[in-house]
Amino acid sequence: MRDVFFFTDIHGNKRLFDFLRNWCYEQDLECTIVYGGDAADRGEDGFYIMNELLNDSHIIYLYGNHEDLFVKAADAIIGAYASDDEKYEYIHHCNEEQANKVLEKMNDENFDVKLHIYNGGESTLKAWLINGADEDFVDNIRNLPRTFSYENIDFCHAGGTYSAFKKVADAEYENKMRPYYEENMLIWDRNCIPLGWETGRICVHGHTPTIYLPAGIYGRDKSLANIHPCNWYDRMGAKEKRGGMKIDMDTGAVFSDRAFVLNCLTIKTYGFQDYIKIGVDSIKKIEF
Repeated sequence: MRDVFFFTDIHGNKRLFDFLRNWCYEQDLECTIVYGGDAADRGEDGFYIMNELLNDSHIIYLYGNHEDLFVKAADAIIGAYASDDEKYEYIHHCNEEQANKVLEKMNDENFDVKLHIYNGGESTLKAWLINGADEDFVDNIRNLPRTFSYENIDFCHAGGTYSAFKKVADAEYENKMRPYYEENMLIWDRNCIPLGWETGRICVHGHTPTIYLPAGIYGRDKSLANIHPCNWYDRMGAKEKRGGMKIDMDTGAVFSDRAFVLNCLTIKTYGFQDYIKIGVDSIKKIEF
């Protein structure tokens, strides 16, 4: 059986992304890699990473909140320049100086562009403009899946709830419009992180760096933040206690230069910092 690996939230750290992807292929050249979203922003090389993810046939690239920020900002730029042929051509043939002027103007005039830049997206938008403001690229990001399942593991960006995951996954399977509220839970929501998952299933996600997760709620030592994924069972009094597990794989890679890869066949994590392995550990059930 071929390996299935997961990692996430690299946020423009090209060297770390290249290392992790190559490491996965060193383990199994024909493996599948599930990437959990937030490829870009904050780091300088997000546009490169998004391109690599889109063009690697072994990778299932999931839509995260920073992909959402990018799509809305790019749509706003295209819309603002589309009414005039000369202006429309201008954004498709930008050099760096011209791209800076476009972003400066749009940052003053448009909320979606301002929000993306505020959240570290300036380098991403600039690289997209310099590379021709490709609208097909924007559509390819827009159309990324929000969910993926393998065996008893469910993957999404932010965690959410199993009910939301099931509704979005069913809509994607049937090629129907995704329910808006549930879709946003899987992309943006942090309120549902402590809630349990479906009995017998595992939710693997990113979105929230483990340094931000309070130790007391999740039954872990705060000193483990950024050096180990965070895994837990429901402790928050959900209407129905569930035995499903969640694993947060976001260890703040863009700031810490640390990241973890999950082998989804063995449920074992492999940790790396500065391209040196810092630990190999099995995910174990947390007893309360």
